Amino acid sequence: MFSIIRIHFCCILFFISIVQSAAQPYPVIHTNRPRIYADSLRLTWLKNNSIVPGDCQTTTNEFDYRYNNWWINDPQLFLTGSDSSLWTWDWSSQYAKDEAVFTILMFKLKQDSLSLKRCRFLAQQTIDTLSSVDYASLAFYDKEAFVRLFSDVGSLLIDWCYDQLPDTMLHELVRAQYSMNHEFMNFFILSSAGNSYVSSHNAWNCVYTNQNALALYGAAGLDSLQNDTVQQWYEAVYDKWINGFLPCYGYYRDDDGGWNWGAAYSMWSLVDQFQLFDNMLTGTGKNFYYDLPWVQNSINQYWYFIQPDEWCIHSGDGNTFVAGDRVIYRHATLFNDPRSRWLAQKYSTPQYYYSTPYVFQKLLYKDFTIPDTLHPNPPLDWWSDKTGLAVSRTSWDSSAVMTTFFNSPSKRAAHEHRDNNSFTLFKNKPLLIDAGTYDTYAGSHYLNYYQRTIAHNSICVFDSTEVYTNFGQPASNDGGQIESYALQNYNDIFLPQNQRGAWIKYAAGADYQYIISDAQLSYDTTKLDFFRRRFLFLKPSKVIVLDHVHLKNTANKQRDAKWIAHFVQRPDINGNVINTEVAGHIETFDGSDYITVNGNGSAAIRTLLPDTSTATLIGGNGFEYWVNDSNYLPLYPPDSIHGTPGKWRVEVRPVAVTDSLVFLHTIAIGDSTSGINAGGFAHQNDYSLGADWDDTLFYFSAKVIQAWFIMSFTM
Repeated sequence: MFSIIRIHFCCILFFISIVQSAAQPYPVIHTNRPRIYADSLRLTWLKNNSIVPGDCQTTTNEFDYRYNNWWINDPQLFLTGSDSSLWTWDWSSQYAKDEAVFTILMFKLKQDSLSLKRCRFLAQQTIDTLSSVDYASLAFYDKEAFVRLFSDVGSLLIDWCYDQLPDTMLHELVRAQYSMNHEFMNFFILSSAGNSYVSSHNAWNCVYTNQNALALYGAAGLDSLQNDTVQQWYEAVYDKWINGFLPCYGYYRDDDGGWNWGAAYSMWSLVDQFQLFDNMLTGTGKNFYYDLPWVQNSINQYWYFIQPDEWCIHSGDGNTFVAGDRVIYRHATLFNDPRSRWLAQKYSTPQYYYSTPYVFQKLLYKDFTIPDTLHPNPPLDWWSDKTGLAVSRTSWDSSAVMTTFFNSPSKRAAHEHRDNNSFTLFKNKPLLIDAGTYDTYAGSHYLNYYQRTIAHNSICVFDSTEVYTNFGQPASNDGGQIESYALQNYNDIFLPQNQRGAWIKYAAGADYQYIISDAQLSYDTTKLDFFRRRFLFLKPSKVIVLDHVHLKNTANKQRDAKWIAHFVQRPDINGNVINTEVAGHIETFDGSDYITVNGNGSAAIRTLLPDTSTATLIGGNGFEYWVNDSNYLPLYPPDSIHGTPGKWRVEVRPVAVTDSLVFLHTIAIGDSTSGINAGGFAHQNDYSLGADWDDTLFYFSAKVIQAWFIMSFTM
């Protein structure tokens, strides 16, 4: 039965291959090895220089120490000593993949009998596990994790130990790896699961199946039909990259380096792409690095996504730190770019050895011959228009004020947040934040709070009759932006139904950044038909946020419009409490000034318009993630040291709701030690509106279709 299915599958791939081969040539896979991770020149250089005094030797010694003292003595993954009868191995350990990969590199560096013995032991463990697995019994994500694990370990064992494994063992390993990749291809790549080209899950799976094909190509132990199938796998995955992923990446990356949308659009995905590029360069000579014009500026991600505290901005899912990785090191080597050279220099120092994988990446990918370089001076303002992120800083040191502004033209990722026309502020620590935490994908906190507009510094318009969904499931009514289904391919980006935001103007100079953007298409069109936000960052310490909102059906529908700001610490609000829903947790004030302090940073906000407004403070234990009478706690306690889960928010409401609303806020940013005050007074007429703030007049056109603002000084 299996052989019949295999022949049918091969015939289908053969037909696809014939049709597509006429359209594009496929890079020829090299006959020599290695083909994945790193080439023979790099491995030989490391082996030779590991015994020469210098940074390479020091890093090798650090890696060796950690491997022998922190890894192979793990009871689950015990490889200490030379008596293999005492060794143990458990693939369910979260450290199994890393230790296996480290073991293979140790063999390439040492070329000694004990390291080889360990590799052969791992090869047998791989054979035994792959030969006995029941794929039908594995749930979707369990199966995905399983095949990804062996795509690294099994392929690396074949590719790097090819001539050192006994023939029988090699043939068994190759056949077991072939069977695994057969399941990988059929279930994840050639099925509907492999049809999304704006998905990091699919992209990473295509990285792995490409890697598997490169390692299996021409391997002893496969018959001619199986070798043909390997070639067809390689071509099918290559077609996906050329025709599916890379056009999407090229669009979103653009000339500014942007970022491609994926599972977590903070820092991830670029490392996976570089893994594919390295494998193709090593295994075939195909140089995506130089062929794709957006790759060089993709290093901007490592500059503009990083806060002054060296943690990633909280945009999208996940919150991570920057460290030396494949992207930084390979970019520096290939492009000799001061941006990546400096990053490689800084983040390869021992203080950034957060864990052994970072030592491994430095050892395998850093060019130890590059001389030190001075800190480059990239522009302090950056705008990725295709993805909708603007970042501005006052300097490149740790004392910098940093602002981010987000408005995506088309919403598109499965992990996207409904956060158009939102912003954040950072000074010493996060001050105005994206709230919530990525506890688990599609969990209660994720669906009802973290992904939603209510968790971001934007605007919600609550209507108790409105019904929301998230991934097709009922979700909390937050009054925010609508659900957008994940896009599948390049053409989907431009479909009218997938448009969510528009940038009207972007400008930046030595002492300011100015943005006008519209997010009306992010909301239910029966509720509002206009939401234009103007965001002026006057460096180093002033921000003005001006919003025009036009509501629909105000006469017969509830239109509870609220301007939202999120904080880590409880803000101080002036004025009196005029309504208490829950004492200490949900209280409404008649004041208009809000001051927050976090660490050594502070921000003072004043509502200038509407003329009369209220401010509702919501938060504290049991109310941190409050939406429409429910608190959606994360599944796990959040990291409040490096992360910004948030505990408090202020909701500013007009006392009288009309169809045309204007919100005008000033935000002063400073140090907590020097004290800070909210400021400004509104000026408004038929032609202009603005603020008199600290002896400076800021005028904006009252007509929202115009873009200008004027700043003048009073004596």
